[in-house]
Amino acid sequence: MGNTVHDPGVSLDHGRNTTRTEAVEDHGGVRDHDPQIERDATESEDNMAYLTVADENLRRAIILEWEQAMCTAKLREGVCAVCGRYTPVNDLLQVKSSRIRFELLQNNELPPEVQPTSYNRAAYNGAILHPKGLVHTDRRGALWTCKECRKDLCERNEPRMPLFALANWLYYGHDRLPEPVKKAFLSSSTPERMLVSRARSSRVSFKFSQLKGHRLYGTDPRTSQGCVKGNVAIHPQDAAHLTDVLPPSNDAIRDTLCAVFVGKSQPTRQNIRELSPVLVRKSQVKTMIDFLMAKNPKYAISDTFRGYSQQNMDKLFEEGSHDDQNVLCAMEIGHLPANDAVEKSTEGYVPGVEPEEEPDGDLLMENVGYTESDDVTAMNPREMTMEAVDHCLKKRKFIKSQAGSRFIPDFRNPSLLTWLFPHLDPWGIGGFFDERRERQLSLDQQLKYLLRVEGSLFTKDPNFAFVYYNIRQKKAVFDSVTFQVSVSQRDRVIEEIMQVNIERLDALMKAFEANPHHKPSNEEDIRIMRLLAKVNVISHDLPGSNGYKIRLRNQIRGLIYSQGTPTLFITLNPSDRDHPLVRLYAGHEIVIEDHMRGEELSQWQRTKLAARNPAACAKFFDKMMTQFIDVILKFGRDEKGLFG
Repeated sequence: MGNTVHDPGVSLDHGRNTTRTEAVEDHGGVRDHDPQIERDATESEDNMAYLTVADENLRRAIILEWEQAMCTAKLREGVCAVCGRYTPVNDLLQVKSSRIRFELLQNNELPPEVQPTSYNRAAYNGAILHPKGLVHTDRRGALWTCKECRKDLCERNEPRMPLFALANWLYYGHDRLPEPVKKAFLSSSTPERMLVSRARSSRVSFKFSQLKGHRLYGTDPRTSQGCVKGNVAIHPQDAAHLTDVLPPSNDAIRDTLCAVFVGKSQPTRQNIRELSPVLVRKSQVKTMIDFLMAKNPKYAISDTFRGYSQQNMDKLFEEGSHDDQNVLCAMEIGHLPANDAVEKSTEGYVPGVEPEEEPDGDLLMENVGYTESDDVTAMNPREMTMEAVDHCLKKRKFIKSQAGSRFIPDFRNPSLLTWLFPHLDPWGIGGFFDERRERQLSLDQQLKYLLRVEGSLFTKDPNFAFVYYNIRQKKAVFDSVTFQVSVSQRDRVIEEIMQVNIERLDALMKAFEANPHHKPSNEEDIRIMRLLAKVNVISHDLPGSNGYKIRLRNQIRGLIYSQGTPTLFITLNPSDRDHPLVRLYAGHEIVIEDHMRGEELSQWQRTKLAARNPAACAKFFDKMMTQFIDVILKFGRDEKGLFG
C-alpha cells in the first residue's frame, strides 16, 4: 500500500487566510495527478493574482494612456452655437448654414431690447445663437454644433428646436444690460443682492478670522486686511420668503445676515467697515431696483409687491450717516475669541501654509453650504407621519400653492429664479418650468445646462448652487415619499385616524420637536403613537440623504462579508488650486503640457481662480476621479490595471 502524504497549503482569498489539507497517493515514488488538486491550485493562483506587482511595461502603458487622455487636445472645449454649452472639441461638428432651418431657433417673444447684438442676427434669419460657435459673426456662415443639437436640427423627416437651444427661453441677455446696470450687478456684494431680491431662501453668515502666524497678525484690522480670512456660510430655509417692498425692512435683514469676527479683540463697526464683502452702496442698490422694476415683469408693481421704499432705504445705515457706502445697521455682528479648537476646525485640507494675499485689494471669501433635506427624509418617519396625519385632519389641500407677502412655493415656480437671484436672471425670462418653452425641461436638466454654458454667471455665484441643491433635494423627497398601510388594517386605521384629537396631536408634535426622545405618558398620546406605528413611510433612493448613505455602507459591509476585507486603501485628493486643468475649464487659453512644467500664476492667484470658478473645480474633480477609475484601475475593462 502506498503512503498517504499530507501537504498543508495556504490559500489567500481577498484578505482571508484558509488552510487546506491535500491528500496525495504515492505509489513507488510516483505521485498521481489529482485533477481536483490541480484545479484548486489554479484557483489559488488566480485569487492571489491581484498581489502581483505591475511590471515596467504595464506601468509605462498606463502612464502613456493617462498622458494621452489628459492632454490639451483631448480636454480642450469649444462652444455649440445653438445651445452655448461647452463641448469637447472632438464632439463638435461644423454644419453648413444651408442645412439648418433658422426659423426653428427664433424667439420672437423676446423684447427687442433683449435680443442679442453680438453677431449679425439678421444674416441668420433672427435666430438666437452663441457668437463663439459661429464661424462668421458678421455674415452667414457655418456653425459649430454639438451632437445633441445637430441630431434635432438635421433630422430629415421632422427637424425641431433642440431641447437646450438658447431660443428655448435659455438666453438670459446679460450682454444686453445697460452698462451702469451691468456693472452694478457684477460688482454687487452679497448683502446688496439680498436687498434687491424679492425672495429669500437662505440665511447668510460672514466669518472673518485673523490668520495666526501671518506677518500682520495682531495689527489693526483696518490696515491689515491681508491677514484676514473670510468664509460665507449659507443656511437654506425650509421655505422661500417673499417681500412686498424693496429694499426689505430692517427686521427682515436682521433675520437674514450676520457677521462673526474670530480674533483677539472684539471688532467695532469701523473695523467691519473695512471689509468689502459686507459693505452696501445705496446708489448701487437703487440702480438695480430701478432697473428691475422697469424691465423685469416679475418685479412689476402688483397686489403683492408695492415697489421701492425710500423709508427702508433711509434706515439701512445708522441714523445720521450720510455715507453712500457703509455696513447695514440691522446686520448682527458677533465675536468669537481665537483658540486652538476654532483654528483646527476651520483649517484647510490642502497641505502647506495659507497663501499670503497680494496687494490687489481683494479679500477671498470661501463658501460653505448646508442642506436640510435629511430633516424630511425617511430617516425620521415618525415626524413625517405626524405631519401627514395632522395635514389630513385639518382638511388642508393636498396640492397647495402659496403666494403673497411671506411664503412662496419652491417647486414649479417660473418666477422663483429671478426673485431669488435677480443678478442671474435680470430680465425675468429664464425661470425653471417656464410654460412658454416649446420643449419643457426638468429641474435637473436646466440646472446641469446652466453650469455648462459658456460665460454663465450661474457657475460663479456663491449662493445659487447651495440654494437650488437644497430645493432639488426637497423636491426629490416629496416626489418619492409615500405612506402605506397594510390592506388588512386599512379600514380600521382610517377610522382611528378620524378619531384622533387634533389638539393632542399638535401638542405631541411640539413635544417631539423639543425632545426627540420624548416618551408619551397619558393614554391619548400612547394611543396616537400606536396608531402612527401602523403607518409606514416608504421612500425611494435619495442621493445625499442619510438613508442613502446607510444603504451604500450596507453594500460595502456585504461585499466585505462575501469577498473579504480590502487589501489596499487609496485616498485621492486632487488639488484644484494647483492643477492647470482648472484654468482650462475656467475658459483660459492655455496648453496644459506647458503649465505642468511650471505655473506662472502665484499661489494667491491660483487660490482666487479656484474660489471664483467652483464649476470648473467640480469638473476638474470629476475628470480626475473618472480618469483614475478608467485608466489606472481599468475598471470594467478586460485589461489588467495597476493594482490587478
